Order: sequence, then structure tokens, then C-alpha cells
Amino acid sequence: MSNLVFLSENPTFIVIITICALLFLFLGFVGLNLLVKVNRLEASLKTVISSSADTADGLIRFSLRWDEWTKSFEKLDARNSQTLSVMEQMRSDQEFLTKAFGNESKLSKAIELARAGLTADEITLQAGVSADEAAVIVKFHAPK
Repeated sequence: MSNLVFLSENPTFIVIITICALLFLFLGFVGLNLLVKVNRLEASLKTVISSSADTADGLIRFSLRWDEWTKSFEKLDARNSQTLSVMEQMRSDQEFLTKAFGNESKLSKAIELARAGLTADEITLQAGVSADEAAVIVKFHAPK
């Protein structure tokens, strides 16, 4: 016991004990600070993981929508092709009918003009028929 009293009165021992106590306090504060930072880092990491999972879900949903849009566009393209082919068929039918009935209407007009007494040259200019057609029409339909 006398050794303890002697140590407690020794200034060197007091300094060493004080330094050790301060060192333990410093290590405790540093350890506590590190634990707090690790906790914050874990919370940030959880947030990043959650955000990346949300982003991955969003990308997957976008990819599915993109596939749907692609299929819709392909259907629209097929319909457009069908519509274009139908329109082309209608155009060719219209051209055929125009040629068929256009010539008939030119001939009808030429016959009317011949019945009115016009010459073959005048019928060619006004009705738009050829000179040979106008001559035949005048021959058969001109007033006698």
C-alpha cells in the first residue's frame, strides 16, 4: 500500500496516468466519431441502393413500354402499307375509269357538236378528239 501512495505522489506517474487517460478519451472520441460516420455511410448506401433499385425498375418499365411502342409502330406501318396499296389500286382504277368514260364523254361531246353542224376541224379543237375520229363522227352524225 505504501507503494501506491508513493506512486500517487510521484509527478512522473501522474503525468503518465493523465496522458494514458487522455489517450483513452481521444481514442474513445475518435472511435465514436468513426461509428457515427459509418452509420451515416450505411444510411447513404441504403439510399443509393434504394434509388438504384427504383432506377432499375424504371428502366425495365421503360424497356417494356419501348417494346410495346415498337410493336404498335410495326402494326401502324403494316396498316399504312395496306392503305397505300389500296390507295394505289384505287388510283389505277380511277385512271382506268377516267380513260374509259373520258373518251366516251369526248365522243358524246363530239357527236353533239357534229349534230349542231360543226366541221371536223372545229370538233377536233373543241372536243379534244383526233382528226380521224372527228371526220367519222361528222360523216355519221352531221345533219343531212
